[in-house]
Amino acid sequence: MKNLSKEELLSRLEAINRSNAIIYFDLKGNILGVNAIFLQAMGYGVDEHEELIGKHHSIFVCDDYARSLEYEKFWDILRSGKYYQGEFERRKRDGSLINLQATYNPIYDESGTITKVMKVATDITTIVNSKKQIDAINKSTATITFDINGFIVDANSVFLETMGYKANEKSQVIGKHHSIFVSYEYSKSDEYDKFWKSLKSGKFFDGIFERKKVDGSIIYLQASYNPVFDSKGNVTNVIKIATDVTEAVNSKNKIDALSKDLQTELDKSQQLKNAIEIEKNAALNDLDVLMKKSQSELIKTIVVVALIVIVGVGVVTTMLYWMAMVTGKDTQIIGSTWSNMFSVLLTNAFSIVGTIMGIKYATQDKQK
Repeated sequence: MKNLSKEELLSRLEAINRSNAIIYFDLKGNILGVNAIFLQAMGYGVDEHEELIGKHHSIFVCDDYARSLEYEKFWDILRSGKYYQGEFERRKRDGSLINLQATYNPIYDESGTITKVMKVATDITTIVNSKKQIDAINKSTATITFDINGFIVDANSVFLETMGYKANEKSQVIGKHHSIFVSYEYSKSDEYDKFWKSLKSGKFFDGIFERKKVDGSIIYLQASYNPVFDSKGNVTNVIKIATDVTEAVNSKNKIDALSKDLQTELDKSQQLKNAIEIEKNAALNDLDVLMKKSQSELIKTIVVVALIVIVGVGVVTTMLYWMAMVTGKDTQIIGSTWSNMFSVLLTNAFSIVGTIMGIKYATQDKQK
């Protein structure tokens, strides 16, 4: 760098200035200058340089840190000529936080005296937030990483414990194939081969997957298989994020089985009801036929009895009349007797007919 011409140094500095956030401080930490990229990164307008010039670096940090011994030591290190680099959490104009990947670089004059400090920074807030989210996921969710051929390259403690390993037994799975978590039949199937070819091509999978723990028992995972791409769009890894839902799946299966059994019993109950209804209707029909038959038999009996009565009266009357003629008795008495008996006969006949008609009408009313 010392052998470079002044023009070359200025050219390089200008290149850095066009692509990075840059700010200058004096040795006390007061702002001397700032470029447009830094202004925008910290929530200022590109032409609002005067809003920062002369103010102290502490406007970018929280009050507690600004008053701390750590912050004072930070500036002592810079004044001593040492440079400082790392990830720094800073405060923007509106108070929100920003994460900067930055270097604090002491600037020397020709005599070797430190005159200022230049900070070159890049906004990495999105990266830091993503990392925080991943860390949060790692603490509560099972994650495992595969290469594009399905071999395990990493697994967190939650995943290891979920699958029946100890939290420190990562070496038991690293380098092994994903197929150790599935049945032998499935691992040899065309479906499984297609599954990994799809992941390798960049396809995302999400759903509930049946897997096998280290002891061979079945576990159900609500999981997503997420292909990871490089800057050229090529898949480099596959990250699986999973949650154990075995209890929920088993409960659902039990409910489904109970529902199926209940439906079967309901179907049987309906069939029994239908059979009872058929038998009832048949019994009612048989009873109706029997009643009609009984009524018909009763009427026939009554008619027969009536005829017997009529014939009997006629026979008795005729015999009496014949005996009177033979013995010479008064036929008037016989005639009177015959007349009375004939009257009784007619009365009984009408009574029988009335009885028959009553039965008939009663039967018709009952049917209605």
